[in-house]
Amino acid sequence: MTRLSDLWSSFRLLSDQNSLSPDERTFLERFLEEEEHLRMAKKISYLLARSGIKRVKTMGEFDWTFNPKIPRERLTEFMAHPWLKEPCNLVLIGPAGVGKTHLAQALCHDAVMKGHQTMFLSLFDLILTP
Repeated sequence: MTRLSDLWSSFRLLSDQNSLSPDERTFLERFLEEEEHLRMAKKISYLLARSGIKRVKTMGEFDWTFNPKIPRERLTEFMAHPWLKEPCNLVLIGPAGVGKTHLAQALCHDAVMKGHQTMFLSLFDLILTP
């Protein structure tokens, strides 16, 4: 596959995008869209590898019927809030086995998929970290 750096020598420096022919414009738009897609995929892969998420979990995989006491509406509200841009807190409290880890990993995964750096760290791992 051809990379942007390889093609750069083939393009003239443009000060006016209207100087491109329709075929050149279509080609350049498609190429740049693909380049953007590849860069985002590489970024997501990097962020996911550094996130501390051991197994990818998503909200779609969560079994809401398992524990109907979990406030699904409040979590949905939280995810609809611009929580990645505006600082806010979410505390997940409950006994073992109710899905706190799954929900926390799903939130981290959602952030990574949106291109944000996250860190998932369980309390157990936090205590063990020197």
